[in-house]
Amino acid sequence: MSRRKDADVVLGKIRGVFGVRGWVRVESFTDPAENLLDYARWRVSTRSGHRILCPQEGRWHGPGLIVQLGTEDGGLIADRDAAAALVNAEICVSRTELPALPEGEVYWSDLVGLRVIGIDDEALGNVTAVLKNPAHPILQVGAEPGLLIPFVRGAIVESVDLERGEIRVQWASDYAL
Repeated sequence: MSRRKDADVVLGKIRGVFGVRGWVRVESFTDPAENLLDYARWRVSTRSGHRILCPQEGRWHGPGLIVQLGTEDGGLIADRDAAAALVNAEICVSRTELPALPEGEVYWSDLVGLRVIGIDDEALGNVTAVLKNPAHPILQVGAEPGLLIPFVRGAIVESVDLERGEIRVQWASDYAL
């Protein structure tokens, strides 16, 4: 189950507008969060389609990032109405733009869709989401709320095999988190 090398990866979401000059509030899925600003071109997916936008300026404000966006042709998202049209849009970049990871590390987006195999080779289902948690990420397996499995390498997660499309865990379907 290899991933397409040119596929888009969701790195954040536009959560709201900030002010009247076109700035937006952004939730970043990168670690650290401000790494999202390192990507010069964002493919923004809205209900009306996709467009390429470019972060012009960004900074921390309160609990998250605020960003002024520009268009590919050098224009600027400069008013509140234009910014409001972007609310709830996903921010994607091409997988080819992501930095290489150290051996044994994976991007969370690569875990979604993998089969999860538990104790005694029990098929637990497929990862439908990776949830952010202060202590460690949590794998959601199956439809919401699904089976929740802490992503703790060694203690719970034995292996992640992207080529085979599976994660082996020390967990069973009757365990509760």
